[in-house]
Amino acid sequence: MRDYLKSRDFHRHMRLLLRELGWESQNSGKCSFARDGRACWLQVSQYSNSIMGAKFTINMTEGSGPAGDTRILRRLNEADRSIGKALEESIIARLPRPDPDPEIEVLGGSGQTILVKLGDLARANPRQWEAPSDVWLPYFSKSDLDDWATFLLPRLERLTAPSSSEKIDPQLWAQRFRRLTRLFRSK
Repeated sequence: MRDYLKSRDFHRHMRLLLRELGWESQNSGKCSFARDGRACWLQVSQYSNSIMGAKFTINMTEGSGPAGDTRILRRLNEADRSIGKALEESIIARLPRPDPDPEIEVLGGSGQTILVKLGDLARANPRQWEAPSDVWLPYFSKSDLDDWATFLLPRLERLTAPSSSEKIDPQLWAQRFRRLTRLFRSK
């Protein structure tokens, strides 16, 4: 059975990963990072547990105060959203399930609380991956975070850039990520 990753372990894992990619850790209460004049922070959902795992999103501070925070995953293009939705379904399918499959309370597409079977979790908010919806990425273990990092790394510069016309070589990011995951898994 896979081990559920609590938020402090989530932050520890992501700090190591982002530091290796050249983002400097900020000294605030949030898991925040800065590079090239841009500051981002990771937000873990308060709705998490050892049965369904947790979700996170990425915010970028563009001004002063909370009003200046932007959810950068809203900037995903259509192709990114299609890939992200498939990855989300894969991660949810790997969740360890008790028998019988329990009903759990989640936020539905309209923001209301609904009951769904754990196996139907990916269908609980079917509009999440439609633009310009707010995207939250589910995880249960470090391997799920590694999968999200593989998805996000080639896109992170573009998503945090003032202009989204910036082009990134996905092969270069894939090579860097493979090197980093070997570093984490060897410990």
